[in-house]
Amino acid sequence: MMTQKTKYIKVRMTPEEQSTLKEKLKEKKMTIATYVRSAMAEYSNTDARQRLELINNLGTFYRKFREELSWAGSNLNQSVKRANELAVAGLLPPSYIREVLMPVILETQKTLNEIKRDLEIATRRAIKL
Repeated sequence: MMTQKTKYIKVRMTPEEQSTLKEKLKEKKMTIATYVRSAMAEYSNTDARQRLELINNLGTFYRKFREELSWAGSNLNQSVKRANELAVAGLLPPSYIREVLMPVILETQKTLNEIKRDLEIATRRAIKL
């Protein structure tokens, strides 16, 4: 026996959201009620939740390391450019390599190793799905 549906909900949307919803309904040939029930079933599905969590984790990962890579790359480029200028002028002291270039190179290497580690963790999680 099918349970009678007696409850209803109201949702406020921006014009853009409403337009997007109408397009989705037309594209999927669904009513609003069917679309909402389908979305609820999909979201309550454990695999779907895990996939959403993975996507969120990957988004966080990329945002975090995009900034760090940009910073490290910029510092490395500036240091190497200055080293080239000093080398051309015959003024590149060994202390510049030891005190300026090596710390920047080591910091860049550390950032790259963190990225590789975090990417491996995210990949292992994705494989489990």
